[in-house]
Amino acid sequence: MLVMYDTTKINLHTINTYINKIHNNINLNPTYEEHNSIAFLDLTTTSRHTRREVDIYRKPTTADTTINFLSNHPIEQKMAAFRFHITRMHSLPLNPDKKQTEWEIVNQLLRIINFRNTCY
Repeated sequence: MLVMYDTTKINLHTINTYINKIHNNINLNPTYEEHNSIAFLDLTTTSRHTRREVDIYRKPTTADTTINFLSNHPIEQKMAAFRFHITRMHSLPLNPDKKQTEWEIVNQLLRIINFRNTCY
């Protein structure tokens, strides 16, 4: 669950206590913004003046890899990573620059596959 609020208007302890009382299995662990942004799952939200921007978050150790196209896997499994990246790119409200960056990452994965296939 992601709950975002302005701590200058709402007391942190009050909201934390309220959410933790909703259900015994819910335990809110507050995470604070660093450099006006916060990462949640595979997204980064950044505060820009009066609005928030969404971007795709990748851990520094992320290795975008796919199944080798010469392997004995069904084509659906080989294409799954590309479908995921492209669907995520189109379904998130990314600004044009961030969408272009994501498209370049997909193309980079395709180039890696083409390079691997020519090496065999």
